Amino acid sequence: MLTAVIWSWFAAAESHNRLSQNQAGVVETPGLSYGLFHAIADPIYSWGVVRQVKFPGVNIDIGHIRNLTWAKDNDQKRWISYNRMRGQYMSALEHTSTERLFADSTKCNIFNSNKIIPELPACPQGVSAVKALGVAAEEGQKIYSINSDMYSKYPNIVNAVLSAHSVDTKNRVQSALDAGMEVTIHQAPVNISGWNGAGFISIDPQTGSGAYTIDGGSQGGVAWLAGFAQGASVAATVGILAIVGGTAIGTLGIIGGVLASIILAAIFFAIHMIALELATRGMSDEELACYNGGFGAGGAITAAAIGVFAAILPLAAKAVSGGVSSILTAIYGIPGIFAGMELPSTDRPGCFK
Repeated sequence: MLTAVIWSWFAAAESHNRLSQNQAGVVETPGLSYGLFHAIADPIYSWGVVRQVKFPGVNIDIGHIRNLTWAKDNDQKRWISYNRMRGQYMSALEHTSTERLFADSTKCNIFNSNKIIPELPACPQGVSAVKALGVAAEEGQKIYSINSDMYSKYPNIVNAVLSAHSVDTKNRVQSALDAGMEVTIHQAPVNISGWNGAGFISIDPQTGSGAYTIDGGSQGGVAWLAGFAQGASVAATVGILAIVGGTAIGTLGIIGGVLASIILAAIFFAIHMIALELATRGMSDEELACYNGGFGAGGAITAAAIGVFAAILPLAAKAVSGGVSSILTAIYGIPGIFAGMELPSTDRPGCFK
């Protein structure tokens, strides 16, 4: 199946080559090219054990395209224009090839299909550089085409107009401009079927060839906030159980108070484990890392608040276990903050890009 997808891409690209070159007035002969097609495996864990493997997405990467091309009338501008047109078409093939082979019209509504079944959800859409630019244009975003002249007049243009993009995207655009490329990019990240990122084109103005790039992925910021809420909830539950346990011991005696605390703890623990399972289901590794960090931060902050609460209020002050639980939760949470904030580095950006 994976091989069939990459073959279909090259077949469609070569077919377009044969149909378009005569109309464009050029001669084009395919050269040695290659590309890769990957299926993304996403293991689903329950308490550290893999219980299911899903395939949430696929990735097509045409790493190298070589064509021997020239205009029949020896017009370099015609040749450059043709190379640009071919590049845009081949970029579009990257999302249409996957949509055509992996979208099942009996289970979901295919994008731009005339046959829509209201009861079915929309099929996931493929992403390519030209697709991202098209979606951004439909959203009313500005589309920037930055050439060497503009870049020389406004050397800080990347940070000035592309501030909404991730650090990695801006660095790639900056590198392309430094190399003399002409870059076309939209104003801010777009969201396509859960994928969040940018699509941009880097063209050599002397040849019309270049790179059609997408840069983005999972939504770590959303995962971090979800983890924060879950961690805060767990820490609050621990503190409340400690306070309730101390109060129950004072009213029901040691045995009655301990039993009441155990029953409540079991109920709340089951609720939290179900919530944890539902919240993390289908998350990528990056999203899970951000979720864990948010969980630690939420637990630490809430535990600190509970500690203050236990020290101030007379009722809470009697619950010695409340203070102990708060300390233990804070000890867990502090390293979680540093692990999950995903401080920006050269190889991995932060959760909030």
